[in-house]
Amino acid sequence: MLKEVGISGVIDCHTHSGGTDAYNYFAGNIPHSQSVADLLLKTRMSGVDRVITFPFPGSTYYNTQKLIEEGKREPSGLQRFPYEVENIVLARECGSYQEEVIPFACVDPTTEVQKQLDLISDLHSQGKIFGLKLHTLAAGCDATMLITSGIAEFAEGRNLPIIVHSGVDLVSHPSHVLEVGKKFPRLRLCIAHLAGLDSDCLTEISKMDNVYVDCVPFLQICKAVEDKGTNVSYPNLIDPANPVQSLLNYLNVLQDNLIWGTDEPWTTSIEADGTVRSNHTYFDEVKVLVDLARLSEKGLAKITNENTINFLFG
Repeated sequence: MLKEVGISGVIDCHTHSGGTDAYNYFAGNIPHSQSVADLLLKTRMSGVDRVITFPFPGSTYYNTQKLIEEGKREPSGLQRFPYEVENIVLARECGSYQEEVIPFACVDPTTEVQKQLDLISDLHSQGKIFGLKLHTLAAGCDATMLITSGIAEFAEGRNLPIIVHSGVDLVSHPSHVLEVGKKFPRLRLCIAHLAGLDSDCLTEISKMDNVYVDCVPFLQICKAVEDKGTNVSYPNLIDPANPVQSLLNYLNVLQDNLIWGTDEPWTTSIEADGTVRSNHTYFDEVKVLVDLARLSEKGLAKITNENTINFLFG
């Protein structure tokens, strides 16, 4: 798709692969699984050159039944620490696709942190991990725990960028990530999901050298605005009828701080009760880039390559 219209060098900055999210699997939510090979089938068919990927948010370190039924995080006995198996499995599968995949490890700042960091340090020293991902809702903590847990200091010392889930809820509010970015100015951070469209935070991000924001999954964000959903902030710059212009609106505000991705496989998101948050495909998200190229080739290059490279490597 992209190559046919002369677009190359595209990096997808935000995907999940390498296994199953037990929480979504047993709760009945879609999606709940994706292998690295399946992800790459989509990127190759779309003409995306490289992809950052990390495990699914949930870790079977926690007892899935307790988490679903009671909202309690209790050890399951299946792992010695959070994301032990998920990170090992992802690194192993990504090893077969080193030219195309940039694996990040998931972290949980709330428990057994040193054991997590020992594993990540080992994987990083072997060239198998290039960054970290914190899903605040899955871990049940806000981003400032990156500071108190020592993860931020660890990542800064090893030049590992961190992507952090964000939303309008108190736990995931992007303002917490900004706190981390200010305390660790040499640590590169990416606030996921367009910072929940919080205009104050986005303005602040645009003035920072070490904090980026991704737009994933953009068509789902547009649908949330169209549905007047409570999971995004208002007012915002989204016109649901014109996603491409909406993306350009945010590019004009964020310039060097905006990076593109898909959140694959969450391009489609259907909850167990049948609520459809989005029903798009990977190719629908990539098609937005094709249309953006007609409006701003320079802007396309920034969000799909230049800014992403700066986030990854400084």
